[in-house]
Order: sequence, then C-alpha cells, then structure tokens
Amino acid sequence: MRQFNILSVLLLALVMGCNEPKKKAVEEDTEARLPAGAFPEYSGDLMIVPGKSIDKVFLGQDMSEVFKILGNPSDGDAAMGKSWGIWYLRDSTDTKKGELSIYSSYKDSTMSAKDVKQIVVSATNYRTDKGLRIGVSLDEIKAVFPNVKKAAVYLNTVKKDSLVVYDAEEEGIAFDVRNKGDHFFTTAITVHPKNVSVNSTYLTIHPGWDKIQ
Repeated sequence: MRQFNILSVLLLALVMGCNEPKKKAVEEDTEARLPAGAFPEYSGDLMIVPGKSIDKVFLGQDMSEVFKILGNPSDGDAAMGKSWGIWYLRDSTDTKKGELSIYSSYKDSTMSAKDVKQIVVSATNYRTDKGLRIGVSLDEIKAVFPNVKKAAVYLNTVKKDSLVVYDAEEEGIAFDVRNKGDHFFTTAITVHPKNVSVNSTYLTIHPGWDKIQ
C-alpha cells in the first residue's frame, strides 16, 4: 500500500509539472493579446509609449472605455464634435500632482462614437522606456529623439512667459518646454499618432496661452 501511495504522488507531480508550462503559455498569450496601453496595475512609474499610449489609455480607444477607467473628467473643452477631457491627478493625500488630458473626436461619419486622438500628461510619475518624464531638459529630449523639431510657440502675456512645443513627429511624441533662467525643461508630454503633427487638433490644450508661431 505504501509503495502504491508513493507511486501516486510521483504520477501527480509529473502531471502537474506537465501542465505548468501550458498554464504559463496561456497566461503569456493572454497578456500579449491585451490592447496597447492596457497595462496591469502596479506601483511605481506609469509608462508613456510614443505613438501608442499613456498607461491604460491608448490611441484609437473608444471614449466610453476611457470613462470606465478614469471616470468623468474634472474639466475640459468642446467644439465641432471635438473635445479635450482633463483629469486632475492626485496622490493619497488628495494633493494635485498634475493632469491627464485626452483629445477625442468622432470615429467616422456616423458620429455615433468618439475615440482617442491625443493623450497629454503633466505628472512626474509617468515616463518613457528611455526615462523621459516631466522636468527633463531639452538636451535630454534631443539625445533620445535627435529629429525633434520646434512645432509651435505660445506666449502668456499675463505671466510674461513663453512655451515651446517640440515634436518628434515620426515617433508620435511631443514635449511642452519652458525656460527657467538658462534651463529649458519639460512641463508636459503628448502622445499622438506617428507621422501626424501634434498641431493637428482643432482645439488647443494651452488655455491662457496665445499661439504666436
């Protein structure tokens, strides 16, 4: 009887060992088939993927799905079937740490649904795989995207301040850059479709700033 029990345990271990690779393969396949930007929850930095996504929000995503993830926006603007939704990002103490903004428009001529056309973030815990995040210098941006070009210049007459948008159009990522003394630093990062200018939106995401170039 004891020999039979030992044999049963060995056979059970063998069956479980054979099933484990299959289970792992199924899990990896499921993860691989997640839509771009649908990252699992985890602590630490949230990923910016040029031309694709910021965290769980991705280009081309139906806005009804965005609302399920983020809830209703805190602020926004809309005109001619196009809109910006703005979500205020807060930490555990309810302190505002930045904004996540999404530009959307109708998917097609049926005007029945809208999808994501651009995503903008201005919080420091979002970064690219190369470490670009809010606060990095213009030189650091150019080191990663040497083909980045000046796309627009905005002026705030009240604050007597200027803001320059640099766009790596081919890669699908743009950077809002401001000058503090002799230091040019990033204040927001935009993900947009590859080979499409960041300036292709109908509405501006820079309220209070006048575009001069």
